[in-house]
Amino acid sequence: MHKKNTYETLEGFPASIDEVKKRREHVKSIIVEHPRYSYILEKVKEMHFYSKGSVQADSLFLSGRTGVGKTTLLEGYRDSFDRYIKDGYTIVPVLYNKVPVGATPKSVASSLLRSLGDPAYDKGTENSQTARLLHFIKTCQVEMIIIDEFQHLIDRETKHVLNKASDWVKSFCDDAGVPIILCGMPESKKIFAHNDQLDRRFTEKIEMIGFKYSTKEEQIEFRTFLKSIDEQLPFCNSSYLASKKMSDKIFYATNGVPYYVNKILLEATTLAAKSGDDSIDENHLYEAFNMIKVANRPFVSNPFGNEKFNIIDALEKEDRKTTA
Repeated sequence: MHKKNTYETLEGFPASIDEVKKRREHVKSIIVEHPRYSYILEKVKEMHFYSKGSVQADSLFLSGRTGVGKTTLLEGYRDSFDRYIKDGYTIVPVLYNKVPVGATPKSVASSLLRSLGDPAYDKGTENSQTARLLHFIKTCQVEMIIIDEFQHLIDRETKHVLNKASDWVKSFCDDAGVPIILCGMPESKKIFAHNDQLDRRFTEKIEMIGFKYSTKEEQIEFRTFLKSIDEQLPFCNSSYLASKKMSDKIFYATNGVPYYVNKILLEATTLAAKSGDDSIDENHLYEAFNMIKVANRPFVSNPFGNEKFNIIDALEKEDRKTTA
């Protein structure tokens, strides 16, 4: 079976190191806008559009575990709007920033100023930095602000920290006058319990989750996702990732988390290209799985190359060891 997106056939000849790198970078760039991804992306687009010229901009809190694709989605949205120079100022339609570890409101303001290109981003008090940030938001004609890794602002869970952070975020949202997306781990939503006004400001709270695999519909959704990835892999032949056998194994190995799916396929692609193969097979996936260690699954077993693999039995066996 041949695919539309073809790379040159290797026919058993190992790819050069440059070719391997090219194929690795290709895999890293694969983005599949599956239904969950597309739904949230559409929400972001609508919020951006509806807030232009509105008397009150909308806000959104997006949460999700590591690896489900939050940052990929938001960085992709930012990258769809180019920065450009106008009247001597850099116009920044979408301002995206990651909150540094151990952040305070002052360091968040500083980090946002740095993202806007302010050479004096680290100078001044919290109030003066915030005031300068609000000035640049207007000057640079910022239309939307995305604050990622939001949980770092409230890493220290004292009541004082939560109250101070929630007060600053609430005031900043009100004064900025543009739609703001806060994005972080699910536990970061606890900040809203410390400020009713902030909670009302972010009435729309969406959680981005990985794939599920319990029902027939969920399995079809995951297999459709794998089929789309397979069609984009840098090989001239199909790897049949969406077959029931392969789908069961890939879901078990990755727990349906897109990041781990990509990571395993990245390493499998490397192994296949180095071997001169024109598709990924279970031997490549077996070796790729052994390269990746998932700390929160110490008893996960390698499903690839196991002809008798049964996903239900494998999950039950892992669960028994975990709870023993």
